[in-house]
Amino acid sequence: MIRLIPFFLFFLTTTTVFADEVGVVSFIQGNNYLSGPRFKKAKEPVKLGSVLKKGDTITSEDGSCEIQLATQATIRLAKFSSVRIDDLLNPKSKSTTLNLVGGKLFVKAHKPPGGGPSDTQLSVVNPSFVAGVRGTEFLVATPNQGGEDEDLKEVETGVYVNEGTVAVSPDKKGKQTLVAENEEVVVDGKQLKKQILDEFVKEKMRIFEQFKAIKEENYQRIKEQYEKNDQMMNDYKGQG
Repeated sequence: MIRLIPFFLFFLTTTTVFADEVGVVSFIQGNNYLSGPRFKKAKEPVKLGSVLKKGDTITSEDGSCEIQLATQATIRLAKFSSVRIDDLLNPKSKSTTLNLVGGKLFVKAHKPPGGGPSDTQLSVVNPSFVAGVRGTEFLVATPNQGGEDEDLKEVETGVYVNEGTVAVSPDKKGKQTLVAENEEVVVDGKQLKKQILDEFVKEKMRIFEQFKAIKEENYQRIKEQYEKNDQMMNDYKGQG
């Protein structure tokens, strides 16, 4: 088990501010890998501090990993889960869209300084439903991929809210069901069934107490260092 501690995030950087936001892997346990159009290998091993961009997919096998999405949210993949970043703080809409390919995803959307309403949106989508939030803690569950997470195998497909409110709909245009703190909505055929949060799931969501957000200034250092290294690599390829 390895966690990225903010103290270790100080790099020599330029002062350039880059438009594209990124995700940063801040915790890893077991085997996890990255895939997507920008990777040469079909399965690129995840490392502490790995950077994710729009279009990347991160998959856990027998382990789990935690990713900070810019300064907007921290997510954790459970075992045998996979999520693709379809959008990451889109400059126009200020929205982030995560496509849960399969498995279980814990999401902690960070609240703005001062505790006011957030001006950004975060959605988790999959074939069964769409879950949209602004600032909250919740678990999204779908069938696992490639194996069974014994710790969470009893969790049905649905959305489970630990804090705040999540708007859940069967698709992007469907009627929204508001799921509040200590409530859940499970998929029953093609319907969404809202009910009181299961005590078993509530206990599992105590994992949110372990989440450690990277400070904004440290996140900016990581992003800028990544962009600098990426530019140096592109310049090197151009010279070749």
